[in-house]
Amino acid sequence: MNILKKTFKTKQQLPYINEAPMINSFPGFFGNVSSSGISVNYLNCLKHSAVYACINTIKADIAKIPIKIEKRLNDGWVKDDSHYLNNLLTLPNDRDVSYEFISDIIFNNLIEGTSYIVIIRDRLDKPLKLVPMKPFSVSVVEDTDGEIYYKVNSRRLINDKTSVSTEAGETRTIYSSDMIRLRNISFDGGITSRSIVDLVGEVFGLALATQETAARAFQNGTHTTGFFKSNGTKGKEAANQEAEQLKRTLSSIINSGNTALLPQSIDWVSIGSNLADLQLTEARREATMEIARIYRVPLFKLGLNQTDKAANVSEQEESYINNTLKQYTVPLEQHLTKALLSAEEKKFYRIRFDFTAQAVPSEAERGAYYRDAITYGWMTQNEVRQREGMVSIEQEGADALHTPQNTGVAGSEAPQDLITGENNDS
Repeated sequence: MNILKKTFKTKQQLPYINEAPMINSFPGFFGNVSSSGISVNYLNCLKHSAVYACINTIKADIAKIPIKIEKRLNDGWVKDDSHYLNNLLTLPNDRDVSYEFISDIIFNNLIEGTSYIVIIRDRLDKPLKLVPMKPFSVSVVEDTDGEIYYKVNSRRLINDKTSVSTEAGETRTIYSSDMIRLRNISFDGGITSRSIVDLVGEVFGLALATQETAARAFQNGTHTTGFFKSNGTKGKEAANQEAEQLKRTLSSIINSGNTALLPQSIDWVSIGSNLADLQLTEARREATMEIARIYRVPLFKLGLNQTDKAANVSEQEESYINNTLKQYTVPLEQHLTKALLSAEEKKFYRIRFDFTAQAVPSEAERGAYYRDAITYGWMTQNEVRQREGMVSIEQEGADALHTPQNTGVAGSEAPQDLITGENNDS
């Protein structure tokens, strides 16, 4: 943004570009009607068990991952518990704790395709609060110089100073430097973002249709579909009474499985397909697998494929972390680092999600890994204890890297130190 505009607060007023115009006033209640005849919107999709399970699984798994500040040390990175941003990431604002904060951000990104975080700063430009915004309350504006800023409407900003210090009330102008934004696919250079619900609405519509069809099968209380036809042996009133009596006999879950006895005045005419023809079980399973494929959630997370071996599940868990969770955490790490750290701090610090606890193997596997790590000298005893959440010890050698003494280069008279490459004569 032009520095003069920012200094004198004379931002030119341009037409707003709404991020989500269809739900700007009533989020979740509007949507497109799919080919299956089902209206597809954000709230509707969450009624499908597979959609809810995928979204809840991803957001919960990411929200429980600790966020850490790392400091560059020589050629590596170490956790810095003394950095002032640790408190901010633990308690980002007056309302949310870290878990709720991250959960809301990921949920908005998954269901609406975008999420926003307003940064409240002090007079020294250090971040004080991180306030998540509802996507439908934010409008994205592209300036004449090609830069983006935001118009936000939220009660959570009433008591805070934002980008334009003279602004008050619920509606604020937020500069891009004071906004953290995650987005899905964009077709206009990042101004707007499209949600998964919009892009693959037909898949969600078909899944909802199969779920509703299965539910209505229980409501109707019969496995056949068709209509009753009067054969003319009785009058209209008598035939209607018999039809109502038959309907009461068959309808609702309570009467499921009852045997129907047709009166002499009524004939049954079969139409459409029965439940076997519709293959509801197979259709619902296929819809669940398709939704899991869209969100890249392994089936064992949804309670399917329970026969998988432990080794296979462990591999799927690792793939789930690398290919599913990190596609949301890596952009968030980069945005947090960019927006919260000063230019000088970026040279020495970074913000990372700590996946160590997320991919915890069995005790036997951890024991074997740590044994090799200590024996071959790439971890110390205290580093192992810290990773396991244990207190460090002051025992001699606990912070030293050990190397085996019985290894060396073939043909040499003395074993060689694996770390230094020097021969050990003793």
